[in-house]
Parts: sequence; C-alpha cells; structure tokens
Amino acid sequence: MGVGVLLFVAWTLWGTGISTSMAQDDLESEFEGISPIEVTSRSGDLDGIEVNPSFKPRPGDPVFRIVIPKLDERHMVVEGVGTEELRKGPGHYPNCRRGFSKPLCTDEDEVWPGEVGRVILSGHRTTYGAEFGALDKLEEGDPIRLETKWGDFTYEVTGSEIVLPNARDIATPTSKKPELVLTTCHPRFSAEQRLIVSAELTRSST
Repeated sequence: MGVGVLLFVAWTLWGTGISTSMAQDDLESEFEGISPIEVTSRSGDLDGIEVNPSFKPRPGDPVFRIVIPKLDERHMVVEGVGTEELRKGPGHYPNCRRGFSKPLCTDEDEVWPGEVGRVILSGHRTTYGAEFGALDKLEEGDPIRLETKWGDFTYEVTGSEIVLPNARDIATPTSKKPELVLTTCHPRFSAEQRLIVSAELTRSST
C-alpha cells in the first residue's frame, strides 16, 4: 500500500508534468501555424487596441504565450479555464459562448492582451507543469510578457493579494486601463484560497 501511495504521489507531482510538457510542444507547433490577427489601434501605444472580434478560439486552443523572466517560465496559454484546458497549460478566462459555461466564463466582453480591461489567466501551482508554482515570488515592477499573433505586450506587476475562492473580483474583466491578472491556488497543495497577482501594461509592439 505504501508503494502505491508513493507511486500516486510521484505521478501527481511529476507524471502530470510530463503530460503537460507534451501538450505544450503540440500547442507551440499549432500556434506557429496561426496567421497574424488584425487589430484596431487607439490613439496611443498604451491606450489599448481592439482585437478582431472574429477571433473566437475553441476550448483548449493556443491563444498566446506568457513569459515571466524572473521565474524563468515560458508557456503557451490556452483558451478556457476548465479542468481539461488547465492540464495543457495556463488558461485564458473566456466569455460565455459556445463551448464555455458558467462559472468558468464571463458575460462581459472577453479581454485580450493589449486591450483595455483585465486579461485573466489561471494556472496550476503544484501539478500539470505547475507553471504558476512560484507566482508568490513576483514583486512590484517585475515584467510579464504576453506574445500574441497581433503583437507583444509587456505588463509590470503592481501587487498581489490572497482572497477566498469565491471572491467576486477574481474574474472581473472590467477595467478602464489595460491590465493583467494571474490567479492560482494558495497555499501550495491546497485550494482553500487564491493568490492573485496584478499587473499593468507598460509597453506594446503591434
């Protein structure tokens, strides 16, 4: 029985990471095959852009890449924050349309990197690659880069907080400026709370 428990723990911590790594390789290849996506620029570089509204990826599709230099993390982000999607990598919180249902989607307009509003990403902290495992080490001013098919966008961390899982502002995309929110479980090996890291757009290239 003891050996069985150890094997289960090993699979949970490392085996799932292998599965996610393989999925990430496939997502990278798929992402490279996506054609550039048109955007509409606003008056200034940091005033936000508008991504072509026809861009409606399906659950699990690769949508952009997240790079966190301080943590040496680089991952493909998929559309959706359901169980199956997050096994592939970090997930982008979608609006409620075909393929997505509450509470894992929002009735508000979906927000993409560079747009005014909050880009919301969720990720694992211990299993399936644990891409957000060291999220608590990010500090004010640390850069987070989102690489998309319509440009690259650099956000800088403005702060973090710990909230309850049912906190309403976790998944509120509404904002008057371009922002990024990363969410994950807290503490590690527990889902009792959520760690929220907030960032603001500081540089864009479209």
